[in-house]
Amino acid sequence: MVEVGVAFAAGLARKRVRGSKILSAAAILFTACAAYAMTAGGVRAAQPDDGFGDLRSFVQSTAARSSASDASVTALTEFVRGTGSRPAGVNVAEAENAIDALRNFFAPAAAQNGQAAQAQAPARKPSKAASDVQAAYVGSKTCLGCHSAVADKFQHTLMGRLQLQGKMQCESCHGPGSEHARLGGGRGVGGIISFRAEDENFDVNRGNEICLGCHLKGERVYWPGSTHETRNVACTNCHTVMKPVSRKFQLRTAEQMDTCFQCHKDIRAKQVRSSHMPLREGKMVCSDCHNPHGSPTEKLIRTATVNETCYKCHAEKRGPFLFEHAPVRENCLNCHDPHGSVNEYMLKVSRPRLCTECHAFGHGTTSGPAAVQSISRQCQNCHTEVHGTNSPSGPLLHR
Repeated sequence: MVEVGVAFAAGLARKRVRGSKILSAAAILFTACAAYAMTAGGVRAAQPDDGFGDLRSFVQSTAARSSASDASVTALTEFVRGTGSRPAGVNVAEAENAIDALRNFFAPAAAQNGQAAQAQAPARKPSKAASDVQAAYVGSKTCLGCHSAVADKFQHTLMGRLQLQGKMQCESCHGPGSEHARLGGGRGVGGIISFRAEDENFDVNRGNEICLGCHLKGERVYWPGSTHETRNVACTNCHTVMKPVSRKFQLRTAEQMDTCFQCHKDIRAKQVRSSHMPLREGKMVCSDCHNPHGSPTEKLIRTATVNETCYKCHAEKRGPFLFEHAPVRENCLNCHDPHGSVNEYMLKVSRPRLCTECHAFGHGTTSGPAAVQSISRQCQNCHTEVHGTNSPSGPLLHR
């Protein structure tokens, strides 16, 4: 192995093959293999043979022609110069194989190159903002010196009217602003608290804590641990404070459903189906059924069950009935899709297929245009009271 490696490297040296980087890598590998084999066997050559001499001469001449930035040539030159004695800090005889010996040899050079790259990298300009800024409260009049345009819009909002009444100040939400003003302003400068998601100093949890300092009551009491809170939804994702956009609740959009549809794209698609809740017509909003700030029940609904939510409007379906229809009493969603459907009455599937999901036997079903289940109201041609009935003659929900 030693003779082959040295002979190959020497042959490369005699031919003066161009391409110093490839040549250097090959020479390094074979030289390391040869050095490892000699030292691992406990035999050190008293005098370098012709192969090592040729390799040393070639590398020295190549290094003279190469640029000083070629780390591989420089490392090889230093290695060849020390072939007569073991290189400092390298114990090839203690390595388990030649690859490990080569890795150990280049470790100091790699570390040095990494430090040099870090030194050459441009230093990042430190931000003026800092979490430990010692600032003092200066009052809203100082803020108006720069933010008068924002203040003109702000005074038309609910929060703005509270400020005009002296119940709050700019710094109630944005923190003390003396350092912000002294440093000339700017987003996040001087430790000022920003609520813009695109700002690097914006923190969802910190921003929400400021809002909940006043609003953690009423319907917001369920916010900790809610679906939106655990998914890092910020108050400012849905609400805007500094300008009037919506008629109520200071939302980011003019209509509440558009605020919800920022994330719930699938529900937006259902709203354009032929059968849907009258959200587009403005007769109801998402929060009539859901509490976006949290709920002790599933899907953030406002009541204990889905049926109780539906009964707020569809009171005639509540009962109690003498003859109940079990799927209806269990959950309205067994048959209906409340956000929209392509079937009448917002049914999940068309009749009679919806009925045959449970009633697959009995008097049976027939097909064809003349079948009673295929015309008009399908199964409800006979079973009219599908939600339940109080008629003594209605055990089959006929009347």
